[in-house]
Amino acid sequence: MVSVLQVYTALRDLANKEQKGFITPQVFNSFAALAQMNIYNEMFAELVTAKRLSRQNFEPGRDKSVRKQKQEDLAFYLRRKAALLDLEYNNGLLEKPSDLSKIVSIYAGSLFDPQGATNANQDLVNCELVYDPEKIDRIVGSNLSYPTESFPVALISAVDIEIFPPTIPVVYLNYYAKPTSFDSEGNILPDAPYYDFRTASYNGESLEVFNAQGSRNFMLPPHYLTEVVMELAKLIGIRLRETQVSVFASQEEASE
Repeated sequence: MVSVLQVYTALRDLANKEQKGFITPQVFNSFAALAQMNIYNEMFAELVTAKRLSRQNFEPGRDKSVRKQKQEDLAFYLRRKAALLDLEYNNGLLEKPSDLSKIVSIYAGSLFDPQGATNANQDLVNCELVYDPEKIDRIVGSNLSYPTESFPVALISAVDIEIFPPTIPVVYLNYYAKPTSFDSEGNILPDAPYYDFRTASYNGESLEVFNAQGSRNFMLPPHYLTEVVMELAKLIGIRLRETQVSVFASQEEASE
């Protein structure tokens, strides 16, 4: 994870070089979630670019592979949940996880493992994913293409996921989770990154003291620290009309 204290301190030192007090915790917190989401979305875009480079034989191999690095970064957000154990599932309707970002795959099975793991004796079948209600109507209305437990179909809607046929007892959902935050002990929280502080008095002066228990760290791999600082610098520099901050951040990002 990326420490919210490190990001805030670096950004404050970058922008407050003349002690004008530009960066406040309130301003920082208002942009933290947006900056994290921008970096998260950029990972997927960079993965597409890496795949294109690989097809053109420009991709370095083994541990230096850009594609491999991006896949490892995105694995940070991969989740696997089992219906009846982690999610509500009834009559073919599967509840969407609250942290769902992008669906990877859905598997249907005939046995239920209470540990949520794939049972060696269980036959898992990959569900075809459908996003168009008209298409699922044609599939279900056809005598030739009606889904079976051997050839299931999942309709992805805005609210939930509908599994056909609804008699399938077990469903496993693999997906990318939305980035949220970690607490000081590394537990996942549903909230956005947040810098919290308390005010202390020293020699008659009021000081800002970091509150680790009330703060929430970024849900990003640790090596994204610099990118978080630069992304926030761009956003806050524009917000405060401090062009030097946003220009510096853009130049640093372009030089990478």
